[in-house]
Order: sequence, then C-alpha cells, then structure tokens
Amino acid sequence: MKDGESAFPQHGWTKDHDTLERMANQGGMSLRDWFAGMALGNCSYKMVNPEHQASLAYQLADAMVAERDKEV
Repeated sequence: MKDGESAFPQHGWTKDHDTLERMANQGGMSLRDWFAGMALGNCSYKMVNPEHQASLAYQLADAMVAERDKEV
C-alpha cells in the first residue's frame, strides 16, 4: 500500500555528509499517517467507536494519497 512517503522529509536542508548519514534511518511519520491524524481530528464522526473512527480516518487518508498520486 502506498503511504505517500514521508510527511516531514529531512533531506535538502544540509549537504553535510555526516549529518545526512545520521538522519538516513530515522524513519518518521508517513503522509498517510499524517492525513489520517488530521482526518481524525477534523471530521464529524466523533461519536463512533474508536476502532471505527480509526478505520474511517485511514480510509479517508488512503483516498487522499490516491488523489494526490493521480496524474494531472
């Protein structure tokens, strides 16, 4: 499944090889996770049970990643 890559990429701000090497494996939040978190906090399904809330948030996040990846 596509996750939209990193929500907060750490590349490009420095050319220092040692710094880039240290940061190479830090991982971080995917864009899909970021979209789901934003959907969870901004949608009107707050009265639904937590498992269903999470499922709906990720469904919306998946749709957002897919829409973002469409060719214009």
